[in-house]
Amino acid sequence: MFSDIKSHFATDEIEIKRADLAKINVSRFKIFELIDFLVDRYDYVTLNAIACADWIEEEHFAMSYMLTTGDRKHTFMVQTMILRENAHIDSLTNRFKQAEIMERDLHEMYGIDFPGNNNLVELSLENWVHTPPLRREFDTLEFVNNHLTFREGRDDNVDVKVEMKRLRALKKAAKAEKEAKAKEAEAKAAKEAEDGK
Repeated sequence: MFSDIKSHFATDEIEIKRADLAKINVSRFKIFELIDFLVDRYDYVTLNAIACADWIEEEHFAMSYMLTTGDRKHTFMVQTMILRENAHIDSLTNRFKQAEIMERDLHEMYGIDFPGNNNLVELSLENWVHTPPLRREFDTLEFVNNHLTFREGRDDNVDVKVEMKRLRALKKAAKAEKEAKAKEAEAKAAKEAEDGK
């Protein structure tokens, strides 16, 4: 299979990660041809995931398509790069119906457009007008400080670090108390056994 892929797609970018997992990097202009090739010739018929990694320093996104064979024994990660600016790549919805929801998520979280997917409506963010939240330039702390004031003045508005420390101390104290009671019960049982002789 690998030699077949290398000859058809003029690439040596195949990496064997495990016996059941391989990865290939390919040009964005060849990626869908390669996916069709894997589906038609080698039974990679399930699209498990479409993932994105933000390589901001190189000014592109790494798009990874995870395909699995019908017998679930082998997975192929097909990866390509797209520019971050005006990020777009064709939709896979004409090949895999489940791509629709995956692409909606990536559209919302990274701002990637998927021409051919006619349902790129909001998925989990409501009325979001800011930088897509999984892009690396998005500053989560700044966003929270500037936009989330709904907890101010509430009794349960606690410092997370302080609260975690308090909860750990409570857990440690409960464990120590349980161990002390177990030792006490053990000592009592030993004394009763000694007195019974």
